[in-house]
Amino acid sequence: MKTRVLSRLFILILFLLSSNSCIERDFKDLKDIPKFEEVGGKNLINRFEIGRYFNNKKSFNWQDTEVPKDIGVVMVDSLYKPVDYYYFKKFNKWFNNLLFNNGIMSVDPKQSLDCDNFAMLYKSLFGVASYANGKDIEFAVAVVVVEQKNEFGGIPKGYLHMLNLVFTNKDWYIFEPQTGKYIELHKYPNQKYIKYIIL
Repeated sequence: MKTRVLSRLFILILFLLSSNSCIERDFKDLKDIPKFEEVGGKNLINRFEIGRYFNNKKSFNWQDTEVPKDIGVVMVDSLYKPVDYYYFKKFNKWFNNLLFNNGIMSVDPKQSLDCDNFAMLYKSLFGVASYANGKDIEFAVAVVVVEQKNEFGGIPKGYLHMLNLVFTNKDWYIFEPQTGKYIELHKYPNQKYIKYIIL
């Protein structure tokens, strides 16, 4: 059931993205989704862990954070696998190349291709990477809804914004999928304005 829903979501995203321009897109890069090799660490992320950290205003490794205690957290699955930090970097490079090679750029974005589309595409492709790498548990990559009070990652301040939160084995990173910039959650300038985390 989950695989079928993920497949339909992925096909819908590809259809929507391919209808936005006259650039010929073939998404051949999808066959090259990065391979993941297990390097130890069996810790999983669940609702209890998320609540334990955020209810105590903590981030990875019990670092202080200004993320509000009353944020909305939606977890579609019950367990998630932390992302190996080096795989995170490898995946980001692949993701950036996929966007560039297919002409999916955030230059003068329209509402049909703005922050929410990039954030959901990034999360969805990480889900595909979990599946393609034979994992039973999806990688811990979330979509974050935030009030963009401060500029971050080349995106100016404004109203509501969507980007990603990647739970790695090194730290928890806010990732801006439109520019490829990332920062530790506890250093993110808009952390106290986070509204929702959707895993």
